[in-house]
Amino acid sequence: MAFGFPYPRYVARRTFNLPHEELFAAVKLALKDLGWSYKIPWDKEFEARIPTTNWSWHHEFKVRFPSGGAVEAESQSAYQEMFFDFGRNRKNVGAFFARVEQILERSSRDNS
Repeated sequence: MAFGFPYPRYVARRTFNLPHEELFAAVKLALKDLGWSYKIPWDKEFEARIPTTNWSWHHEFKVRFPSGGAVEAESQSAYQEMFFDFGRNRKNVGAFFARVEQILERSSRDNS
């Protein structure tokens, strides 16, 4: 469980040995598969909204591509009044990276 001020968040980064275009396409497909609506304000960033569930309010999710095949994901509570996330931000980031890895695995199998 994370505690944050003004609100909790979780950030993780993974590096893949792939070109930016392939990672960008995989991230786009992962967000779509997860059902998270998104927009692309820059060519190197996604902003998504994770919908409300029975157990928590919606969360804001960002994906950045710093450099060298890196993908950085950040999940944070959408409301400043939320001081505890009860592990939801970490789960969001984990679910996202799991989906990206599945997509990339499937893509590499299909191309073999």
